[in-house]
Amino acid sequence: MQRVAWGFLVLQALIVVGSLLGYGIFTSRPDLLMQVDPQARFFTWAFYGFAVGNMLFGGLAVVTDAFDRSKAAAFYAFLAVYLVSLISELTGTGLGIPFGPYSYTSLLGPKWFNLVPLLIPLSWFTMSWACWVIARQRASGISAILLGTSLLVAWDLLLDPAMSKVTSYWIWGEAGSYYGMPWSNLFGWGVTGLVLFIILHKMAPTPRSSVRFAASVYGVNFALPLGFCILNQYWIAVGAGIGGVLLAWLAFGGFRSGKAAVGYAAKPAHLQKIW
Repeated sequence: MQRVAWGFLVLQALIVVGSLLGYGIFTSRPDLLMQVDPQARFFTWAFYGFAVGNMLFGGLAVVTDAFDRSKAAAFYAFLAVYLVSLISELTGTGLGIPFGPYSYTSLLGPKWFNLVPLLIPLSWFTMSWACWVIARQRASGISAILLGTSLLVAWDLLLDPAMSKVTSYWIWGEAGSYYGMPWSNLFGWGVTGLVLFIILHKMAPTPRSSVRFAASVYGVNFALPLGFCILNQYWIAVGAGIGGVLLAWLAFGGFRSGKAAVGYAAKPAHLQKIW
């Protein structure tokens, strides 16, 4: 099953590379687009198909790896993360809490209650699980929870400018000062992430997934918004995203040796404490 998981991740990586190359080439040289796709049919479809494929294959990669290695713990953690993140997104799109008022366009596929795309909670699990595996290899207890949350928020510092300003996968009801994003969104990501990592700490305290695989998942998903921000010269976002990862690592990751980290992961769940 590990080959299958890596296969899904490779497909996602190819979509990321194709998306960045296509966007970079055809937005800088629209005359080339007119030559190869005069009516822009493929280019228009790509905004839908590549986005859906990116989230779907990334999700399948993590779900396959997590279910194979962590069995029932990963399955129940997936259900909990999907449900909690869906509730958070529904209250966000319906009430503006906790992220601020926003709405998803039709570019991300079918939606729950015509509000939240089905793949969005899957994306939350994809990155939450990857961040949790990384965090548990570097830290324990509350430090692991905060490290995972910080890595998730650092990703969003790139994701929102790329997906709501460069493209239009979601639209903010009130324009904010960070590339159109209101700062309340970071609060929403922090609160939602904190809840998700507390859940993961309780339900999957010793994830068996490979940290190499988890880091690759994080890297592939980080690369797409990073590339869009670089292509659009959103240098503040680029610095914030990369800087956010470094600060999270320095603040909560420490510099444990791999041996010490693995040693902690081997402790029984009842010996692990959040505080």
